[in-house]
Amino acid sequence: MNATARLVFDRAYYESHYDAWLRHRAKLRPYAVYLSLALLAFGVIMAFAFPAKWAFGALFACFGVYELVETLTHKSRWVNARVNATRENKTVDMKLSESELTTTSFVAHGTIQIVAFSKIIPATDGVFLIPDSGVSIYIPAATVEPSGAFRPLVDAWMAARSGR
Repeated sequence: MNATARLVFDRAYYESHYDAWLRHRAKLRPYAVYLSLALLAFGVIMAFAFPAKWAFGALFACFGVYELVETLTHKSRWVNARVNATRENKTVDMKLSESELTTTSFVAHGTIQIVAFSKIIPATDGVFLIPDSGVSIYIPAATVEPSGAFRPLVDAWMAARSGR
C-alpha cells in the first residue's frame, strides 16, 4: 500500500510531536512534576522539622521550585526553540510504502528503507521512526493520505522490522 504525507514544520506539528513524545517515548519526563513537588515538600518539611538546619531544607525547597518551573515550561520552551530554528514554510513531502520512505523538500531528496530504522514506535496519533543514529522522524496520522492507509502501513513497517 502506498500513501503520501505532507509535514509542515509549524507550531502545531511541534506541539503534536512533543505530546506524542511525552506519552510514548519519554521515560522520566512524565514524572518530573511529581519529583519536583516531592523535593519542594521534602525541603519544607526539613526546614520546619529541623529549625537549626533550616537552610538545608530551604535549599531543597528552592531546588523543588526551580524544577517545577522548569518542568511546567519545558514544552513551550522546546516548541519555541524548534519554531524559531525552522525557516518559514518548511514542508517535507513524503511517499510512504511498505518497504521505504521517500522524502522531498526544498533542499533535499532522499529514500530510506524501513529496515534501516532501529525502532518503530506507534503512537495513538502518529508514529516515530528511529534510526540507529541521527534524528527520529515523527509522522502524524492526520498528514497521511489516503486517511485509511496509515495503520496498515505502520503494521507493515512493524512486520518488516520484525523480519529483519
